[in-house]
Amino acid sequence: MNKEQVTAALLNTSIPGESLTAEMGAYPWQRPPELTTIDEVVSFYSERLVEDKTSAGFIALLDSGISIKTIVDTTIDASVANGIHSIDIAALVSPVLVEMMMYLGDIAKVDYITGLEEDKRNKVVENAVMYKVMKKFSKEAKDIKKPTEMLEVETPVADTPKGLMARPTLPVNEGVM
Repeated sequence: MNKEQVTAALLNTSIPGESLTAEMGAYPWQRPPELTTIDEVVSFYSERLVEDKTSAGFIALLDSGISIKTIVDTTIDASVANGIHSIDIAALVSPVLVEMMMYLGDIAKVDYITGLEEDKRNKVVENAVMYKVMKKFSKEAKDIKKPTEMLEVETPVADTPKGLMARPTLPVNEGVM
C-alpha cells in the first residue's frame, strides 16, 4: 500500500459514535435475528461445515495451529454481527460447534488444539500465584508480635456544634418534664 491508499483507508473508516447517528435497524445486529432457536442455528452451522469449500478452509485453519475455540468464537461473532442469530443463542451453541470442529479435525486426521487446554494451564498458574501469596501472607502474619497487654482507649467526647447553622443543644436534664 502506498501513502495515498493508507490515507484513503483511514478516511473511509467509521468514527466513534457514528452508529448512533444512523436510523435504528440500519445495521444487521440492530434487527431481529434470522434464526431464533438452537436447532435452527445448529442446522445452519452443520450445513456450512459439510460444504467442501468451507470445511477445507476450517481444516486449513486447524492445521495451521489456530485453536478450535478461537475459530468457533470468531465464526460465532461474525454471525452475530451479520444478524444471523443472537448472542444468547451463540453462547448456547458454542460447545456444539466446538464438538463439530473436533469431529471435522478427526475426520481430516489433523492434529488440532482445542483451546480448552489453555484454561487448564491458566488455572495451574493462578493456583501457583495464589499459593505464593498465601505462603507469604502466613509468614508475615507469624512475624507480627501479639500485644501482651490491652491498651485502654479513651472514648471521644462529642463537641458541641458551633457555627451559624448549628442546632442548639439542651443539657441532658433540662427540657425533660
